[in-house]
Amino acid sequence: MLTKRHIFTAIAASILSLGVLSGGVSTAEAQSWGGRMSFTSQQSISPAEAKAIARRQVPGGEVVDIKRRGDTYSVRVIKKGGKVVDVLIDANTGRVK
Repeated sequence: MLTKRHIFTAIAASILSLGVLSGGVSTAEAQSWGGRMSFTSQQSISPAEAKAIARRQVPGGEVVDIKRRGDTYSVRVIKKGGKVVDVLIDANTGRVK
């Protein structure tokens, strides 16, 4: 014969198992698309790294200014001939835009 205790235990076990399963799926989905539930933080590059990337992009140039706006570094470089070049660099990946 089923008692109230048996019924309560069965209901509690099913609720807990559904909660664990749905919580795992939500977290995995959030991490796969970079949602707000993702706890992994993306590191950004430093201004010094952005300068080094710009120097590689414009060999022999001199970095005269660097600014960060949002996720983009804007590095101003003067070439040997005097031409001014702005190199845009993604602050998260370090890729030249």
